[in-house]
Formats: sequence, structure tokens, C-alpha cells
Amino acid sequence: MIRMPLAAALCAAVALPATAQSVIENEQMVVYEKQWVQTKLPQQNGALLFLNVPRGQKGEYFSIACERTGGGIDRTVKLGYPEPLPAKKVKLTMEIDGEPVQAIATSTGTTRDDTYTKSDIHGYALSFPSEADEAAFFDAMRAGETLRVGGQTIPVDLTGFGAALAGQPDYCG
Repeated sequence: MIRMPLAAALCAAVALPATAQSVIENEQMVVYEKQWVQTKLPQQNGALLFLNVPRGQKGEYFSIACERTGGGIDRTVKLGYPEPLPAKKVKLTMEIDGEPVQAIATSTGTTRDDTYTKSDIHGYALSFPSEADEAAFFDAMRAGETLRVGGQTIPVDLTGFGAALAGQPDYCG
């Protein structure tokens, strides 16, 4: 999961006035539609985050890390929660525009959030039943409007996600 001090900096960048710009870029990040933040920092594994203040204040995080493998891109969806899920490995249901998507969430440990919650964020990496299921998940996100993540209260707005995901390979580790 992305380190919390960087998350605070990214939230501040998202809050910058954008005068109707759909993409804002500086030397550290690219921001799509004021909410999808692509970090350019090599140590962040190409992290693409849905980031806004209300989700940060709740301790709810959604990100996609990537790395180059065998000439392709390997992406990992990562989630953050203010409280641990019931087990270290749980079946998780998400919904894209009301359509259910199943994945397995596996604990990745905790990261301290000194910016918003002043407590630990419990991280999880998702795995899908197959590569086809994972590809379908990303396709549905590109075409969708809203993602609801099991165990999180604030939905993820998918506006700008397609452009953000298309730009992510430029920053994969």
C-alpha cells in the first residue's frame, strides 16, 4: 500500500484548482479527473489510487500497483480498511454499477496513517479466480460509473479510470 505521507501530499494535489482540466501533471504524479492519482515515484510500484478526502478520513483506500513481468504488465488491486477484515484471507464481493464481482482479499499487513485516521490501515491484495476474471473486472471498471467495495462505506467514482489505467504502464516498476 502507498505510504500515508505520500497519500497526504497526493490529496493536497488533488485539491488544487484545476479549471476544468481532466488531467493535471507534475514531476511526482498525474491526476485524472481530480480523483485518480498516478504516482511517478519508482518506489511506489506504479501505484494508481482513487483518492479523495472523505475516503482518507474513513481509512478506506483503493489502489492498483503494477510491475513489468515477461514483457507485460502485472497489476495488483490493493485495498485499505480502518479495521481488519474477519480473517487474513476472505472472499470479498464488490459491485460495479450493481453487478457483483468476486475476489479473494489477502492481508498484506498494516500501514500507519498519521494524516487522517491517526491509526493503522489494514491492507489487502485482491486475487481473482482467473486472469480472464481480472481482465473483466478492469474492463467493467473502464465502462462503469461506480465501484462499491465490500466492507467499505464510500463508493469509488470511476470517472477518469479508463484514462488513468491506460497511462499507468508508463510508471510500472
